[in-house]
Amino acid sequence: MNQIFRKTLTTRHFDLDWNRHVTSRTYEKFAYDARCEVLKEFGFSIESMLNNAIVISPNSSYVRFLNQQFVNSEIDVETEVFSLPNSSLFWKQLMIDKDGKKVCTIESVSSLYQNGSLLSIENIPKINNQKQHEFSIHPKPIQQNSIEHDYYIPYSDMNCFWILPADAIWKIFEEGRFLFFKEIVDFQLIKETDSTTFFMGGEIQIYHQPSPGSHIKLYSWIESFEKIRFYFRQDIVDGNGKLLASMKDEQLFVSLSNSRPKRAPSAFFEKIERFIE
Repeated sequence: MNQIFRKTLTTRHFDLDWNRHVTSRTYEKFAYDARCEVLKEFGFSIESMLNNAIVISPNSSYVRFLNQQFVNSEIDVETEVFSLPNSSLFWKQLMIDKDGKKVCTIESVSSLYQNGSLLSIENIPKINNQKQHEFSIHPKPIQQNSIEHDYYIPYSDMNCFWILPADAIWKIFEEGRFLFFKEIVDFQLIKETDSTTFFMGGEIQIYHQPSPGSHIKLYSWIESFEKIRFYFRQDIVDGNGKLLASMKDEQLFVSLSNSRPKRAPSAFFEKIERFIE
């Protein structure tokens, strides 16, 4: 049986998003912190990695949000790690609140590189009968019905390894959602229809690391639309047209006043219909 590593973290006021809930990126930051603690257990502390030119780079994330959290929530992070056949690391992480309720699950893959070469950690157990999420994101040509936005990646988003951590890439996609809905839907419609959307979970595939200090393009569209939810797609493309990363997230319509699921307002559907794949 694989070892489960545990760490307790507490949410703060600065972790709240515009819906007054803990932002999705906080969970990834908690998960990253726990992953770093586990690597330390295997002899790869942040200090030793930096001293030995080792970089930990994110490859993919699959996340599901199960229970909303607010300020001063104590979250237990349970972490398991496995070595994949290509020597990358597969992480299974579960976050639980103080009442024992599941808050969030994250499956992610990351790789350690030393001087540009993939590094293997011998003591981490090899994956065995652990089912990984099967990603539904597949690279495809830029959608004709997508909307395009220019985005600058700040140097201040890079971490101590001088690359973008996963939460910084999540941030790019979060900004893309805001840009799309500000331009297409109009935030005022949220109040008028007493409707907003909750980010229920999603997939992120990183094909090439976006570079801090670079200008990229964000392409956004709706992959599919149902009565109370829709699936939002985004691609990050560099200045040469190379696909860097993709995201697919599930958005659930809820009432702004009571946070309960509701049918999509017809006014919303009318505005986004032409952007559905």
